[in-house]
Amino acid sequence: MTRFNRLRLGLFAKLMLAFLVVIVGGGLLAISLTRRTLAGEFTIYTTTNQEQQAEALAPLLGSYYAGQGSWLGVDSLLTTTGENTMGNMMGDGSDNMMGGMMMGGRWQEQSDMAWWPGMWTMSNRVLVVDNNGRIVADSTAELTGQQLQTETLQGNGAPIIVNGQQVGTVLVTTGIQSAEQNTHFLQHVNQSIFQSVLAASAVALLFGGLIIWRVVRPLRQLTVAAQNMADNNMEQRVNIPIGDEIGDLATAFNQMAMKLSRAEALRHQMTADIAHELRTPITVIQGNVEALQDGVFPLTIEALDPILDKTHLLGRLVEDLRHLSLAEADQLSLDCQPTKLGTLIHRTAESFRSAAADQSIKMILQNLEIEAIVNIDEQRIKQVLINLLSNALHHTPAGGSITLSLAKESDDVLVSVRDTGSGIPADSLPYVFERFYRVDQGRTRAADGSGSGLGLAVAQAIVQAHGGKIGVNSSIGQGTTFWFTLPIS
Repeated sequence: MTRFNRLRLGLFAKLMLAFLVVIVGGGLLAISLTRRTLAGEFTIYTTTNQEQQAEALAPLLGSYYAGQGSWLGVDSLLTTTGENTMGNMMGDGSDNMMGGMMMGGRWQEQSDMAWWPGMWTMSNRVLVVDNNGRIVADSTAELTGQQLQTETLQGNGAPIIVNGQQVGTVLVTTGIQSAEQNTHFLQHVNQSIFQSVLAASAVALLFGGLIIWRVVRPLRQLTVAAQNMADNNMEQRVNIPIGDEIGDLATAFNQMAMKLSRAEALRHQMTADIAHELRTPITVIQGNVEALQDGVFPLTIEALDPILDKTHLLGRLVEDLRHLSLAEADQLSLDCQPTKLGTLIHRTAESFRSAAADQSIKMILQNLEIEAIVNIDEQRIKQVLINLLSNALHHTPAGGSITLSLAKESDDVLVSVRDTGSGIPADSLPYVFERFYRVDQGRTRAADGSGSGLGLAVAQAIVQAHGGKIGVNSSIGQGTTFWFTLPIS
C-alpha cells in the first residue's frame, strides 16, 4: 500500500502525461500523413515532369528519325552532350539535316531552354523504343537492344510521330543520380517535418503545462482548504477568481464552508441551549423535591404544582425536538382531513383572547369567513398558530394589537399573523426559523416555558410537511408579520 501511494501520480502529472501522449500521438500521425502525402505528391510531380520532358523530346527525336531515315546512331545522341557532338554524329552535310530537324533555328532555342538531349543524362534516364518494342537508345547505354513488353509501353512515354506515322516511343524515367537527389530531398523534407513537429510539440507542451498548472493550482488550494476544514478549521476560505467551473466550485466551497461554520456554531449553541433549557426545570424539580423531603415545604397539592409545570415544560421541549428530528428525516406523520381553515383560526385565536386582554393587547380577526377547505392535520396546524400567536404576544407591548387574516392566492390560502411590536433586525431575519435562535440573545425563557427558540423551527417543519411555505416580514419599529401558505384542496 505504501509503495502504491509512493507511485501514485498527482493530477498535474496525470494531465501532463495525457497531454504528452496526445501530442506524441498527434505528432506521429501528422508526420505519417505528411510523409505519405508528400511522397505521393512528389511521385505525381516527377511523373508529370517526366511525361512533359518526354513530350518535349518526341519532336526532336522525330526530326532526327526523319533526317536519318532510321534510328541508327540515336543512342550516341542520348549519351553525348553539346552541339558539336550532335554535329559530329550527323557527319558532313549535316547542316541541311540540322536545319530540317531544328526547323529554322529552333535547336538553338531549345538548347537555351536546356532541352538539349544529352543534358537529360544528368538527371533523368531517356529510353527510345521502336515500334517493335526494341530499345534503340538508352541514355545510360545499359538497355540498348533489349526488348520491352508491349504492356510496359501502353499509357507510358510519348509517341514519336513522323509524317503522321508513329515510328517509336520516348520514355523518361528517373535516373540513378536523379533517384539519389529525390531520396535526399525526401529525407531532408522528412527531417524538417520531424523537427517542426518536435518544436511545435515542445511549445504545445510548455503552454499546455502552464494551462494545466492554472487548472491544478486552485484545485490544490481547495484540497488544502478541505483538509483544514476536516481539522475543524471552519473559518477556512479560498480566494480563487470566478469565471469558470473551478471558480464556481470555489464559490460553492466558500458557501459550503460558511454554512458549515454557521452550522457548527449553531450546534455548539444548540447544545448549550438544550443544556440550559433542561437544567432550569430540572433544577426547579430537584429543589422542590429536596425541599419536600427535608420538610421545608409541606407535602400538599400546591407544593407539587411547580414540579408538574416543569415536567410539562420538559415534555414540550422533548416533543419539539422529536418533531424536528422526524421532519428532518421526512418522517413527520400527518393525519390530514378536509378542514375549514377559517373556523380553526377563529377557535385558536379565541383561546388567546383572555391572555391578550390581560396584556391590554387587541385581537383582530380579518376575512375568516372566506371559504377555504384545506386537507391538513388540524392539530399540527393548530400548533403552528399557537406558536405564532404566542410569539406575537411576547413581542407586542401593552396597547398594541395582533391581527390574524386569511386570504386566497391562486391555488393556496395565506394565513398571516401581524403584530405591532418592535420588529426584527434585518440581519436576524434569515435565522428566525433556526432552532434555538433568539433575536434577543439576552432574553430568557418565559415563565410558561416559551422562548426556547424551537417554536418557529417546529412551525416551519409542520408547514413544509403540508407542502406549504412560511416566512416573515419585519422592520424595526414597524412590527412583524409571520405568514404561511397551505395548498387548497
